[in-house]
Amino acid sequence: MEWVARFETPRSRAWFDRPTRRVARELLGEFLVRRRNDRFEAVRIVETEAYLRSDEASHAYRGPTPRNRSMFGEPGTLYVYRIHQVHCANVVTRRGEAVLLRSAEPLDGMAGTSRGPGRLCRTLGITRSEDGSDLVSGSLRILPSFQARGKILRGPRVGIRRNAAVPWRYGLAANRWVSLPRLADKERPISAASPS
Repeated sequence: MEWVARFETPRSRAWFDRPTRRVARELLGEFLVRRRNDRFEAVRIVETEAYLRSDEASHAYRGPTPRNRSMFGEPGTLYVYRIHQVHCANVVTRRGEAVLLRSAEPLDGMAGTSRGPGRLCRTLGITRSEDGSDLVSGSLRILPSFQARGKILRGPRVGIRRNAAVPWRYGLAANRWVSLPRLADKERPISAASPS
């Protein structure tokens, strides 16, 4: 796939500055692309989780700290944290809210697997040093796919204890790169009037 021209037209800051659960659904099918010199590495996002400011499971729940300060940055900021020896990447939407990138489909013959948030970061070489990066103008960007997403499934988030039952985990149905446990509930269609 030719990424050179597309890399210059990423999703805008206004696109990220919308209700977090809506962005979590609409990130499905989008491309996360990294430019290293003249080389491009790309994955297609197939699974996400939403974290809201009022959510006890969110890193921002108790307010800004040195660890989570990127969550309070501009929409389209990358928030990266380290847990259990792996890195996890999040897309900031509104102040104190973000979408965890849980799984992606590798493109253009990329080696390795990007099923699960830690593997996704490892595949693209995302580390804590990228925390606070700008997904609108930086070397990592979200690019629109302009393809039909197909059916979206939802279910409880994974690997958390607080507020775990809310169905804020989203994935593309029948995509083998979505992580376990499998999602089962069909997501309602996204409409322009849907607030979240």
